[in-house]
Amino acid sequence: MKHSNALSFLWHVIKPYKWYYFAMIMAPILGSFYDFAVNYSIKLVIDIFSVTTIDTKALWFPIIIFVAAQILLDIIWRAADIAEWRSEPYVRKDILMQAYEYTQKNSYAYFQNNPQGSIASKIKGLLDGYDHFWASMHHDFTPRVSNTIILTAVLSIVSIKVCLFMFAWVFMFIGVMYFLSKKTDKLSYIHANTRHDILGQISDNISNISSVLYFSNKDYELNRLNKNIDNNFVPSNIKVYKFSFLVNIIAAVLYWLMLCLLFVYMINLRINNKITSGDFVYVLSISLKMSWELWILVHKMQDFIKNLADFKSSYQIFLTSVTDLESKDKDFVVNKPNIKFENVSFFYDENKSVFNNLSLNIKACEKIAIVGTSGSGKSTFVSLLLKNFTPNNGRILIDDKNIFDFHADSIRQYISVIPQDISLFHTNILENIRYGNVKASDEDVYAASKLANIHDFIMSLPEGYLTLVGERGLKLSGGQRQRIAIARAFLKKSPILILDEATSSLDTATEKEIQKSLHEVLSNNQNTTVIAIAHRLSTIKHMDRILVFKEGSIVEEGSHDALIVKNGQYAQLWQMQKI
Repeated sequence: MKHSNALSFLWHVIKPYKWYYFAMIMAPILGSFYDFAVNYSIKLVIDIFSVTTIDTKALWFPIIIFVAAQILLDIIWRAADIAEWRSEPYVRKDILMQAYEYTQKNSYAYFQNNPQGSIASKIKGLLDGYDHFWASMHHDFTPRVSNTIILTAVLSIVSIKVCLFMFAWVFMFIGVMYFLSKKTDKLSYIHANTRHDILGQISDNISNISSVLYFSNKDYELNRLNKNIDNNFVPSNIKVYKFSFLVNIIAAVLYWLMLCLLFVYMINLRINNKITSGDFVYVLSISLKMSWELWILVHKMQDFIKNLADFKSSYQIFLTSVTDLESKDKDFVVNKPNIKFENVSFFYDENKSVFNNLSLNIKACEKIAIVGTSGSGKSTFVSLLLKNFTPNNGRILIDDKNIFDFHADSIRQYISVIPQDISLFHTNILENIRYGNVKASDEDVYAASKLANIHDFIMSLPEGYLTLVGERGLKLSGGQRQRIAIARAFLKKSPILILDEATSSLDTATEKEIQKSLHEVLSNNQNTTVIAIAHRLSTIKHMDRILVFKEGSIVEEGSHDALIVKNGQYAQLWQMQKI
């Protein structure tokens, strides 16, 4: 669900627990009467002690007020504590789940164009933004605003003129601060965006730390980060600080002007016996407390605006245009895994097309290979089939059904992919292989591992299948990661299998073993359509048909033997690899 702005999103997650939040927000409002009760009881005591004969019975009333205020304050806040633990943990959960769910719905291109660290930073920013927002509302804004209103109003007990003067000053003070806060909000929003960018750059560098180390570019990356911080992060931060400094000066001038005028006026009233000593102490103590609350409120307002700007920046994660076809049919079923490309045109750049009216028919259970030089369209072909991108024209059909009439997840559940670049989860080997079929038994995982020729290696490890693979699988070699990916694909048992340079990271001996396993598995399984993207042509000799791509077109097709006899581009590639 997309919301019109960040605050409407907050209300959406809070709404199911609104009565708990109402109880929490009432605590500081009702607690605001505490300062009045304490100061009023002190006023009564001073007035009693100011007369010649002290009425001890009259002291009971202010004492009762004072004690009752203490007891009620504790009861109110303990009730708020109960409401807090019954609501806030679940709201935080909803924020994280909705942010992550929405992020997953983004297109493949979104994750290509946005740094992973920046995305993670914004999801974290949503959670931090909520915490800062509610802490400010519950512990800063509400108690201080309600204190200001109540304490100003109860001045009328002594003097209506003082009460009206204070109300006029409060409205003027808040109005000036609100006007200045708009500028603070804008500057803070800009700074929050630069912060996310910096964190994204750091995360990206850490994710690619092996490249940084192997190319001896630690100083280069440090300088690049330093330049980004100096040019963007620091200047935007200084602008926020400078404007906050100006706001504090204006607030201080208004604050001391009010205190001076009030102090002079109250002294005049007392000299002329228009108020009692208790009244004088009561008004000054209430006014000082009220003005102090308002002064703190100004500072907290600036922090709140900065945090809210950070939250708004993080909320941008919900403003991306999700094109995951969520409204489309999910009831996609494959009976015959035949694949058709009908006049498919696609381009990343409008000035350069990848495919132009590409048509191709892959029969159910046919084993085909795609070869060609870099940039010929091999990977794009697979990405279109997986619904990572949408063609500009034409249709793609599986089992004679247009895949763009169905949800992407319903399509992908029938396709297994063994990619070239393997990235594993930071968990154990068993769970990484089981990811191909989360309902599979341990025995099923072992069987798939044996087919991928990885079982014996896993069992040689001290912790076997429970061995942690490290972040992105960095504790394993490239070949070991690839065999785990192959086992994961075998475990899925999909009717369509895509091998994207599936043995590229393996040494020659292991590659031959894996190829043998793949050949045996595919030969014994006549219900699977196989698409293999290959650089090493020796690995695809046994395929039913080989397609040669060049600049987005199929320039040759046929069996290995037929293409060798034809003596065309495939034959040239074959000869080059033999050499």
